[in-house]
Amino acid sequence: MATLIIAEKPTAMKKISEILDEQGKPKKMNVDGVTYYQAKRDGDDLVIVSALGHLFTIEEIKQPGQKGWSYPIFDMKWVPANEVLKRTKSKKQRKRALDVEKIVNNIKDLSSQCETHVNACDYDLEGATIGYNILQFCCGPEATKKAKRMKFSTLTKKDILESYKNPLKSLNFNLIDAGLCRHEVDYVYGINLTHALTLAAKTAEGINYYLLSIGRVQGPTLATVFEKEKQINVFVPTPYWQVKASTQLNEKEYDVDFSKAKIQYKKEAEQVINDCKNGEGTVKDIKTKESTNAPPIPFNLSSLQSESYRYFGYAPTQTLNIAERLYLGAYISYPRTSSEIIPETIDIKDILTKLKSIKTYTKYVDEIFAKPDLTPTKGKKTDPAHPPILPTGEVPAKKLSNLEKNIFNLVVRRFLALFGDPAIVTSIRILLELEKYKFYLRGRRIKVLGWMEYYPFAKSKEIILPEIRQGQKMKLSMDLVEKYSSPPSRYNQNSLRKFMEKEEIGTKATRASIIDKLYDRGYLFEKSIHISDIGAAVSETLAIHCPQVLSIEMTKQLEKEMETIEKGQLTKNRVLDDVRNNLEPILMDFKDDEQLIGNDLAVSIRKTWKRQSYIGKCDKCGDGDLIIIRSKATKKRFIGCTSYPDCQNSFPISQRGKISPMPKKICAYCRDKYNKEYPMVSIKIAGSRPFNSCVNWVNHEDIQKRYQKKKEKSKKASNS
Repeated sequence: MATLIIAEKPTAMKKISEILDEQGKPKKMNVDGVTYYQAKRDGDDLVIVSALGHLFTIEEIKQPGQKGWSYPIFDMKWVPANEVLKRTKSKKQRKRALDVEKIVNNIKDLSSQCETHVNACDYDLEGATIGYNILQFCCGPEATKKAKRMKFSTLTKKDILESYKNPLKSLNFNLIDAGLCRHEVDYVYGINLTHALTLAAKTAEGINYYLLSIGRVQGPTLATVFEKEKQINVFVPTPYWQVKASTQLNEKEYDVDFSKAKIQYKKEAEQVINDCKNGEGTVKDIKTKESTNAPPIPFNLSSLQSESYRYFGYAPTQTLNIAERLYLGAYISYPRTSSEIIPETIDIKDILTKLKSIKTYTKYVDEIFAKPDLTPTKGKKTDPAHPPILPTGEVPAKKLSNLEKNIFNLVVRRFLALFGDPAIVTSIRILLELEKYKFYLRGRRIKVLGWMEYYPFAKSKEIILPEIRQGQKMKLSMDLVEKYSSPPSRYNQNSLRKFMEKEEIGTKATRASIIDKLYDRGYLFEKSIHISDIGAAVSETLAIHCPQVLSIEMTKQLEKEMETIEKGQLTKNRVLDDVRNNLEPILMDFKDDEQLIGNDLAVSIRKTWKRQSYIGKCDKCGDGDLIIIRSKATKKRFIGCTSYPDCQNSFPISQRGKISPMPKKICAYCRDKYNKEYPMVSIKIAGSRPFNSCVNWVNHEDIQKRYQKKKEKSKKASNS
């Protein structure tokens, strides 16, 4: 009998199969479009299969006679994901349902031919949940009880072989319970709050259906952004003045700081300018300070996401996705980690030796090997499952994308910097006096580059001053600048993720995706985060009628309880019972106020509909607005004028995808060719990149030529 090994993703399945097969050439099998591998090792037959994300999901257990949506809902069950997906209207989801069904059936068939079962999914909450559900529902309870667990942090040959030869003798059922509990708690919050908000909105006149969704961690996160938005909206800027000074030294201009950064009254600022006009400052004091910057600590997921955002502008989710691709390629270790301490079991010399073969890093590795001690820096945070994010030393076998190159280089250079010497920076502050006023000329020079040579991202700009002596005169040029106090800074995706981390809501693996969901639902928009009308309405409604679900403290407490399950100190059922006891009365109170809540939500829903349909001013009549309209007769959408029937201006538009207006964006082609300012729209069709289109696209010659060619080609094909 054979051994069934369950991987989490197809890429991992292929990698594990190639490593475990003694010849490095596992047999690729395909049954009904589902790929799996057969391998041989130490005389044993191995069958390696893969999940496709979560093959099993949760759905409510409907009450007898129940039709449509209702709440509260606390009875649920785990089912194959295809049973839920096939009921959706999305073609993409129905196709995925078919794929999932085939994978589940294939694993069931193969499991019946295998005696031993091994979970080789990622060693974390998600991997534990995915592997357990496959074992439980495809292989059976007995197989689950006897299953072994491979635990590895890289997909390198060394790690995979070690985890296969010395697996954990059983599954970690505490970790599994914690993973299952997190999914079930999130489902209970998500389905109940989504049903409550959507059904409330439906009670309002003219709102037949508008999906409003929120989750356990999304609620407090959205409320945090809303609170920031309110602070910005009520902020009243006050004017202040700054004296901007500069001086020329050796034909180079240097900024000079006035001793008072902000001057409250214009008259006072003008007095400074008048008193110092055409004057020369005298050097009264020169202070030099040396500061030592210690090498950085190893990357965990949070610090990698922060550095990636700072240096490349990559959103947290994007960074995680890139890091996961590098992990699946065996180029870096597992990215979903909290650890900042490299365990002694990691062979640092081996990683450095392999990195030396990459020309970019050869010089640095030689310098590091020349040191008497190879002890890396360390932080304070630990992770029982995985080390920090490290390079494996494997040389990329295929060409990396620019995004992957940047993250790979960032991880490698951070690793090298752990062994670097401290950097020494010399700062100079020169006091200049002019009349009764003080000014400061500042310089900065990196005296010893140290670890910054390996990690140049952290190298700050130098200000090299010429030699300056006590008593030296400097002519100062000055300007008066009027400024206004700034409102609180808006969150960006990384600062919001860091806020969630600080408040301990969500997990390291889910925080970025939670922010993404708030964007996807139209609650948040723009890189510098703004909250939409509907996002503000959802947050305000929940704050009035069930503030508990927005409570950071309650969410944090729930996170701690689920962590306690992982430690075996609390049961899953106990946590679920607590959730029901807390949530049920909140939902019943919400239901009592459903009509009132629906009317409040409807105001923002109508605003949102209006904003989403508005394209721009009508170019023909000048009075009406161009909006997206759906024909009652054909059910097709088009762009038309609100002054119809007086104005019959209209434009055809794509029948697929999401159309978003692009305020203030005008078609350059139509402006130059027709002297008309036609607005642009953005169209996002599922599975493809968004593209921009002019509303007058039918009169673009290049588009017409492409259409004509396509038409002729189609005609020839039909004739032949």
